[in-house]
Amino acid sequence: MSCTKTLCQECATQWDGIWHCAACLAAKRGAKAQRSPVLAWVAVVTASLILLYAGARVMVWTAAVIAGLF
Repeated sequence: MSCTKTLCQECATQWDGIWHCAACLAAKRGAKAQRSPVLAWVAVVTASLILLYAGARVMVWTAAVIAGLF
């Protein structure tokens, strides 16, 4: 435990082989849950650019096919 409180067995929770009080466990779990959203934004921007490129290609080929019909 990081707070060094004395705990009974009912109040303590074992996580990663270490006994924690409720406050320390909540802090430890919360610390690992926070991640930087930068990677998610990079993935969204990359997917958007790929879809934009593919959509432009489809529109150009569709226009070429339609122009050839008339």
